[in-house]
Amino acid sequence: MLLNKLVFCILFLSVATFSSVKSQGFVCKSTTISKCKSVAGYVAPNATTLANITTLFGITDFNSLLGANNLPIDTPQSKSVAANETIKIPFTCSCSNGTGISDRSPMYTVKAGDGLDHIARNVFSLLVTHQEIAAVNNISDPNKIEVGQSLRIPLPCSCDDVDEIQVVHYAHLVPPNGTLEMIVDEFGATEESLLKLNNLTDAKELKAESVLDVPLRACTSMVSNASSDYPLLLSDGTYTYTANNCIKLYCETSSPEEVKVENWQQCPSSQCTNVYGTPLGKQFIEGGEQACPKYCAYTGYNNQSRSISTTVATASACTGE
Repeated sequence: MLLNKLVFCILFLSVATFSSVKSQGFVCKSTTISKCKSVAGYVAPNATTLANITTLFGITDFNSLLGANNLPIDTPQSKSVAANETIKIPFTCSCSNGTGISDRSPMYTVKAGDGLDHIARNVFSLLVTHQEIAAVNNISDPNKIEVGQSLRIPLPCSCDDVDEIQVVHYAHLVPPNGTLEMIVDEFGATEESLLKLNNLTDAKELKAESVLDVPLRACTSMVSNASSDYPLLLSDGTYTYTANNCIKLYCETSSPEEVKVENWQQCPSSQCTNVYGTPLGKQFIEGGEQACPKYCAYTGYNNQSRSISTTVATASACTGE
């Protein structure tokens, strides 16, 4: 089994020449999904702010950063981040030729005094190596980078299921003195799955400052593949806004919230059919004490028709899924 404990939660509503080094990324062999949402654990080298981190990683939706870190939606961008504090960075993963790396972002502009190793180690906290930066930017000589040059930073990621279970892949920087047992305890994945995902024979092969592919438990989703936000996965203890910010989805919550946005004068109705007439996410019981709770589940939205779709569903814990 992939996970020590399944959490039933619902989404409501090496050293070679630079010319021969290839970007490693994580293994990504999915034949059905070429792009997905992934997360990387950025360990701030120095004291900074969420605003600076947003800029560094090219995050265009600040709310997505807040959601990935389960921070209150009114958290200001000026919020301080201490040195060595870990901030989860949400980004789009792109899979090609069996490898997953971030999709065209982040981009970094070379500054005076920069070197590839400095950028990898002291700017992006070793989430990538200098060899990987060189490879993805077709740099044959690491000494020949220029001030003002734009570099793509290939964060490692994956869209693969693990043991036929949907997960959110998390790029975790192994700390000094970090052990596989500590990672198992922190994230809930089994030692077997971590070894297999990262092509390790045993726990002794784990190295400090290496980036480990950690599968995070994810809430189940009823979002259809026709929805504009498909595939939609949230790791345990996070939230996101979707449907042009009309729907707020939690992993581990009972009711999403609706918020108004500027690009739609009014958010479309997000209620189930008139037969049920139940607001999105509100649970209700049918058939007496032994019946399973049902809820109005979010199944997607369409940008062109400006419509939100829902369905009545039964709690997965009752159906045995």
